[in-house]
Amino acid sequence: MFLKNWMSYISDDAKITKLAMPGSHNSGTMGMSKLAKCQNGSLYEQYAHGVRAFDIRLKADKKGRLFIGHGIMTGMPAELAFESLKMILNECGDEFFVISMITYMNQKIGPFKLSYNGNSAETSRLIREYLSPEKYALTDYGDINELTLGDIRKSGKKYIIINGNKEYDYSVDCPYHDPWNSYVYGYKPEKFAKEILKYITEKEYDGFVRFQTQQTPNPGTENGWTKWPDDLDDMIRPYFNQIIDDVAADPEKLEKINIIGGDFMCRDNMKANKILSLNLLKGMVKEELKNEYKEAISSRY
Repeated sequence: MFLKNWMSYISDDAKITKLAMPGSHNSGTMGMSKLAKCQNGSLYEQYAHGVRAFDIRLKADKKGRLFIGHGIMTGMPAELAFESLKMILNECGDEFFVISMITYMNQKIGPFKLSYNGNSAETSRLIREYLSPEKYALTDYGDINELTLGDIRKSGKKYIIINGNKEYDYSVDCPYHDPWNSYVYGYKPEKFAKEILKYITEKEYDGFVRFQTQQTPNPGTENGWTKWPDDLDDMIRPYFNQIIDDVAADPEKLEKINIIGGDFMCRDNMKANKILSLNLLKGMVKEELKNEYKEAISSRY
């Protein structure tokens, strides 16, 4: 139950871009082949495991039908993902969630260049049909860096849809940084665990900062194509606690990082609860609930 309502433990004055929140990478890929599958649960199941930031990548076929995409692979119809988001919306109470929603980005694999098309009109239709955006979508927020959870609670808003090009109705061009480098994310796990935080601190960011903890198979990297996402998750999990502990030990990193994303967030509660432990150090938890919060996360690592 705690992971479904962990934000109720957070103080009203907590700034939303400083709050440590679990996120999921390629959130809609449940059911895809081993090559492309990065999650083992629906969006709703991820929410129930503490996730409050979703990474939704869409692509349309030649008939304009909209699907979840991961590179050349096509997953579930987008409508199923929106049904899952509606389930979250119906149960989320005082919780708030962040949705990064994009057309799958163009990519280069060796000598091949691949491009993907979206269907913004259909995406907008699904937003209106499933997510009651007039009532619940956060679109007017002033300076996102100053927005507190208390402000959001007073507004009654439940989610924000972030898209840099504002392709969809009710989407916003909010500062959202997702630093990534194919070579760094292709390191062997022991090297990755040591180097990843150096990479994230090379620049200054405002708004939301998404720190990705999953590795990625890419040609020309140390891991290459020899491992798929579930294999890489097996390899990096023994280092996950140390990565978060390294964030906790450095005040600059602790201040900067807020969304911490990963693969297979429904495998167990370990990742979400370790991420949520950072909110105690950040001073985000209501004073009267600190012991209860601490007990809840420590019993679920």
